Amino acid sequence: MARVGLHNIGTLSDILPLMMNHATSISAGFLLLALMACGAPGQDGATAEGPGTADSTGSLTFHPLNPPSGPGALAPRFSTSQDEVFLTWLQPLAGAGETMALLFSRLEAGSGSDRWSEPTEIARGQDFFANWADNPGLRRGADGSLTAHWLARSGPDPYAYDIRLARSSDSGRTWEPAGTLHHDGVTSEHGFVSTISDLAGVRAFWLDGREMTMESHDSHAGSGNMTLRTAVVGQQAGSDELLDERVCECCQTAAGMTATGPVVVYRDRSADETRDIWIVRQTESGWSEPRPVHADGWRVPGCPVNGPSLAVRPGHEEELAVAWFTAAETRPRVQVAFSRNGGAGFDAPILLDDVSPLGRVDVVWDGKGGVVVLWLSPRGEEGAAELLLRRVAPDGTAGAVYHVIDTSTARSSGFPRLVRRGENLILVWTQPEGESTRLQAVSLSLSSLPGWAASPESAQLSGGVAAATADGGRGEDGRPWDGASGSRAPEYGALTFEGDPVRLADLRGRPLLINFWATWCMPCRQETPALIGIHDRYGPHGLQVVGVSVDTAGDREKVRDFLAREGVSYQTLLDPEDRAAQTFGLPMLPGSYLFNRDGILVWSRLGVVTPDDAELRAALDSLRLPGPSTL
Repeated sequence: MARVGLHNIGTLSDILPLMMNHATSISAGFLLLALMACGAPGQDGATAEGPGTADSTGSLTFHPLNPPSGPGALAPRFSTSQDEVFLTWLQPLAGAGETMALLFSRLEAGSGSDRWSEPTEIARGQDFFANWADNPGLRRGADGSLTAHWLARSGPDPYAYDIRLARSSDSGRTWEPAGTLHHDGVTSEHGFVSTISDLAGVRAFWLDGREMTMESHDSHAGSGNMTLRTAVVGQQAGSDELLDERVCECCQTAAGMTATGPVVVYRDRSADETRDIWIVRQTESGWSEPRPVHADGWRVPGCPVNGPSLAVRPGHEEELAVAWFTAAETRPRVQVAFSRNGGAGFDAPILLDDVSPLGRVDVVWDGKGGVVVLWLSPRGEEGAAELLLRRVAPDGTAGAVYHVIDTSTARSSGFPRLVRRGENLILVWTQPEGESTRLQAVSLSLSSLPGWAASPESAQLSGGVAAATADGGRGEDGRPWDGASGSRAPEYGALTFEGDPVRLADLRGRPLLINFWATWCMPCRQETPALIGIHDRYGPHGLQVVGVSVDTAGDREKVRDFLAREGVSYQTLLDPEDRAAQTFGLPMLPGSYLFNRDGILVWSRLGVVTPDDAELRAALDSLRLPGPSTL
C-alpha cells in the first residue's frame, strides 16, 4: 500500500511548533523559509514523496490553520451547518484549579485565507468529565439556535456522569443552561453523543448506562447493559426512545440526516460478544430494527474505544459512507462502505489499511462523489504514530495513502477530525507534549489529491463495489514478535510509580501474565477481581502477574486510588504514553498476554479475563506450575 509523505522539509510536526495559533500571524519570513526547504519555488505546499511504490505520486498542499486554543486543550470536534464550520474543544483554565471550559470558534473567511474567530466560552466548571475519546460538541438546529453538549460528573463515583446541555439563540454570543439530555436520574455513565439538525430542533443519539448499576462498575457485581437512545432537543431535551438495548460501552456513535430520515451508526454488542458496526434508521413506520453495516464478526469481550464515522453526501442524501476499524480474525484494519439507499443496504467494504492501524477514523465526502478517510496508524519507533489520509473515488478505487503528520499512539492524542469546506479539507488533532497537549490544524486543497479535479461533480457511486485489497500486512518472516503463540516477547518497558524503568526482559525466568488496562475502561475495572484471584492462587507457585496502566501521566493518583480501593496485590506499572498499543498491536483494552519463563507467548486475550476462563486455565496448566490446576 502506497503511503505518500511530505518532501525533505520534514513532517508537519517539525513545522507547526514554529507557527502561532492564528494562521494569519505567520510571517512572510517563515513562508519563504518553508518554500526554500521544499525546493519548489512558487508552490505553497510540499511535493508528495513515497517509498518507491508505483502510486507514490501527486502533491499535497497544506496550510497551517491552528485554532485559538491554549496549552492543555483537548477533545476537538467539528460541526457544520450549510457553509458554517464550528470547532469545539475543552480548555483547562490557567490559575483556576481544576476548572475546565467548553469553547468554540467559527471558521471565517479572511483576506486570502480562512481564519478562526476568537473563542467563545459555552460553559465552565470543576465537574467536567474530560475524556480523550468522548468529545463535546454543538449543532445548529432548524430554528437557527445552537445546542451544545458536554459531560459532567453526577456523583462521587469517578465514572458517573451526565450529558449537560446549553442553548444559544443569538448565534453563540450568549449561552443558557438547558438541563441534561436524559431524564433517568440514574448515577451512571452517559455519553458518546452524536447530533443532527432536526425539524423540531436538534436530534441527539447517545450511549446510556441507566441499566448498568454502579454496583457493576465498582464492586463488579450486578448486571445491566449499555443502551443506545435518542431524543429531540428544543428548549430542553424531550423524552427519549430506546433504539438498541445492548451496545458496546465506550465507542463513539455517528449520525446523519438522509433523504428518508435520521440514521445512527455505532458498535453493537451481541450475546456472544461480537462487536461489529450496526445501523438504526428512522422510516415512515418508525425506527428500524438494528442491523449490521457489515458482518465483520469481531468477537471480543471488551470495548475497543473505536467507533465508526458516518457522512451523508450533500445533495445526494440517499448516499452514505461509513468508515470504521475492526480487528476481526486478529487482523486490524480500516475500511469504508457505501450505501445508495439511505442505509437500508451497504456494498461490500473497501479495505483501506491492514498494516496494523490503530483506527480512530473519520470520513467526509469530497464534493466529487468520492470520500476521504482519515485514521491513525503506528509508525517507526515505539510510541510513534502518523495520521494517514486516503481518497476513495466514486468507482470504489482507493488512491494512494498520504502521510499527514507524525504524532503519538498515546490515548492523549485523541481522535483526529476532518471536515470539508468548499474545495478544501480541514484536519484537526490533539498533539501530546509531555504531560500536556495542544490542538493543531491544517487545511488541504482537494485538488492536491490525484483524480479529484478530473471527477465530475455529479459523479455517482458505482454499483456493487467490490472489496478492495490493501498491500502489506503484519509479516511474520524474521520477526520475533507477531502476536501469535510461540513468538518471543517484544522489546517493551514501563515505569514503576517511582519512575524506575522495568523491561519485559527483566521479568524472564518466571512465567508472566501481563495485563494492559486503564481506570476509564469499565471492562478493565470489572476484570480486576479475576486477576487478583489468579495472582493469589498462582503467585505463590511462581506466576508473575503484572498490570500496566495506560492512563495518562496526569491520572497517576487516580490509578493509585483505584488499586488501593480494589485491594490489588500484584505489581502495577505505568505506561502513560501507551506504547503498548504499538508494541503489542493492541487495538483495545483490556488485553492480556501469558509468557512462559523463557519469554515465549503461550496465550493471549483481547477483552476481559474471567475467573472460569477455560483457555487461560489450560495455558496455565501447560506451564506446569507446582500449584493448583484450576482457577
